[in-house]
Amino acid sequence: MEMRRTGEDAYFAASNSAFGFYSYYPQCFDDARIKRVYAIKGGPGTGKSRFMREVAQDTERRGGRCEYIYCSSDADSLDGVILTRGTECVALLDATAPHVYEPTSPGVREELVDLGAFWSSENLRSHAREIALWNGEKKKAYKMAYRYLAAYGEVSANRDDLIAPYIRYSAMEQYAEKLLWDVPNGKCAREQPALIRSIGMKGKVALDTYFATADRILLVEDCRGSAQYLMRMLWQIAERKRLQMRLSHDPILPERIDGIFLCESKIAIVVGRAEECVYPYRRVGTRRFVDTASMKHIRRSLNRTEQLCRSLVHGAEEALARVREVHFALEEVYIAAMDFSAKEEYTKRFCDRLFDLK
Repeated sequence: MEMRRTGEDAYFAASNSAFGFYSYYPQCFDDARIKRVYAIKGGPGTGKSRFMREVAQDTERRGGRCEYIYCSSDADSLDGVILTRGTECVALLDATAPHVYEPTSPGVREELVDLGAFWSSENLRSHAREIALWNGEKKKAYKMAYRYLAAYGEVSANRDDLIAPYIRYSAMEQYAEKLLWDVPNGKCAREQPALIRSIGMKGKVALDTYFATADRILLVEDCRGSAQYLMRMLWQIAERKRLQMRLSHDPILPERIDGIFLCESKIAIVVGRAEECVYPYRRVGTRRFVDTASMKHIRRSLNRTEQLCRSLVHGAEEALARVREVHFALEEVYIAAMDFSAKEEYTKRFCDRLFDLK
């Protein structure tokens, strides 16, 4: 897994999962604090990600704050940005497939930004056969990747069934209470999906956002998949305490939580390995809650299941690597058809009026 230290308030709002493309767009972009949403349309290579980054950087230069939402398939690109200046909060998001975002008040709250206005349709039509071919290849590669990920989900369920009878749930629950006993109750619970891991065209990628912004880090070391139960217990305690938090869901199995960031106390609780965290942390092991001594008769099945899980993830990564090849071939076609100088002029005008600045 590649760990990225972006120095930004960065996370993912979607994932390639066992259920296909899994989006948290409604929770992220329908937030009551966001007063305006700009939905960006355009093909691959038309500069959607660059447009969002330039607008975000301009907002920061003018004293605003930015949240960078990275693309789960291409962690080098942005899916969206949430920008705050003073009391005003606006968002820009990639509204092309497979992202699904349904406007609540089109023309009032949501506006369309069409980067297709800067391409040559005549140029693109001359490459129609090539574009159709690459789109077909991309669709096939995604289909294969999602089959692998779906199979991973089924096999993971087998592992969970095997290990479930050997977990000491009551002891784990008492420990979870102890971990958060000194965290003061909040006034109003609030949850925001903010994934820190993805599996995409460059394999598995993690963002260090929770670690970099935390005053205290609890690194949960998993034993045979048992960490998911401890994380759920901690989430339930945080809910009961009415805390504001960000939740990172496992990219392949969205029902599992692999990270919790408690906003008021700045505590990060993340499932991971020591080599993934370069910051001071407290180790939280889950092995103590698994009766491994009694698992001898299932160990062979368990090992086989875990080996199969690793193989299925590797298969998905290979298929997504093929997506990457095709995606960049498509980008080259669209890049050649774009008038980027006109787009850059539009970007400057957009930045100047975004927060009604003169």
